[in-house]
Amino acid sequence: MRFLFINPNRRIARSNIWGLVNSITPPLGLATLCAVLDANGYESGIIDAYAENLQTEDIISAISPDIDVIGITSTTPEIESATILARSIHKLFPEKKIIMGGVHPTVFHQSLVADDICDMVIRGEGEKAILHIAKKSPMHDIPNLTWKSADDKVIVNPQKEEYVDLDDLPMPSYNKLPMNRYHSAIGAAKRRPSVGIITSRGCPGKCTFCYSGMFGEKIRYLSARNVYQQIIYLKTNCGIREISFYDDTFTANLRRVEELCQLIISNHIDISWSCFARVDTVNPDILQLMKAAGCHQIMYGFETTDEKILKAVNKRVKLNQYENVISWTRDAQIDIRGAFMLGSPEETQASMEATIAYATKIDIQYAIFNITTPFPGTELFNRAEQTGALRHKRWVEYDLSHVILSLHSVSEQLVQDYYKKAYRKFYFRWSYILARFLSIRTLDDINMYFTAAKGFILNVLKSK
Repeated sequence: MRFLFINPNRRIARSNIWGLVNSITPPLGLATLCAVLDANGYESGIIDAYAENLQTEDIISAISPDIDVIGITSTTPEIESATILARSIHKLFPEKKIIMGGVHPTVFHQSLVADDICDMVIRGEGEKAILHIAKKSPMHDIPNLTWKSADDKVIVNPQKEEYVDLDDLPMPSYNKLPMNRYHSAIGAAKRRPSVGIITSRGCPGKCTFCYSGMFGEKIRYLSARNVYQQIIYLKTNCGIREISFYDDTFTANLRRVEELCQLIISNHIDISWSCFARVDTVNPDILQLMKAAGCHQIMYGFETTDEKILKAVNKRVKLNQYENVISWTRDAQIDIRGAFMLGSPEETQASMEATIAYATKIDIQYAIFNITTPFPGTELFNRAEQTGALRHKRWVEYDLSHVILSLHSVSEQLVQDYYKKAYRKFYFRWSYILARFLSIRTLDDINMYFTAAKGFILNVLKSK
């Protein structure tokens, strides 16, 4: 049995800052499925339409006749293009089975199968289910599968809470991906080539705007030794000089971070890297060690300075933790990329003003402002749907730059205005421009500075 996995293309609005800032990250879930199948004697391949900017007709022309099963992954903003692609494949290749997976299909598995957009949906992680499909196991026996019987009935197989040990999985099939197409988010990498990877599943936070249903309640980690082996592989075989760790919270397990840092330092590995962290998962000692191992930037989710909003989204942090982590990170000489949200429940014009003022005051190197988005499956989405606060379900606009929530205290237009104002206020300060210019030390710094300027500043000028 032969498999083909597709990462669909997506359309990003011109007014969305992510259109220029966004990373292009390897679809590691698909690459891991390929590795699992290959290890068990099945053939597989990947088309990364997003990385290669392929349209539906390009993808169709690349599908060979001997493919038996086509898997399509999708997040919420991509589901429109994924649906068009699936329908096109069904029409032209009715004999091929189409599986969908990813966050959005996991939430809407029944409607996707009922509407004949795909033949099956694998809910949550797919390594065990895909092997059952490859082995042609009875459909009723395949865990976490939604499918349609011969009498046109949608069958939802039981959800099994048996998750894979990440160290038992083979390394993702990087050799099947267009590795020269990938790069970190603008401003996140100081050296090129760079690539983003994910080395854990799950997050210690239980914020209402994040979906935790994909990988279960317990956080699972790839061991430090296996993370190190991936770094060596990417450096040796792909020429990668920088890693962006896109784990939800890379520092959730400090023992693993410490072990990885020691491996990098003791083996004199020339690699620079960045990561995401919560403010309640670091301390001065680990930050100093991370710096010594090549970490140059951490993105913290500050979100807001309003205690009522932090409580409403279940952030579970205190403002004094912001002050501590900023001081510790600065002392370690690690740059800070702050993430902030506008348009959350309990938002007011005053709280948006305060968030922007705080971002400009704390002397961080980069700031990302997003409009709070209730992604399907999250507590935020469910509440909004129940209370009528969900403005629409035009999924392509669930992209962090459009207002989806109806709030009683601020209008849609006001949130949209403050989204643009935030970028202008942060990046158009002469003090900021001078500080970034004076931070230039190498050719890589020059490249990062001017690319970031293009992404963060010029896009604001031309946004509508």
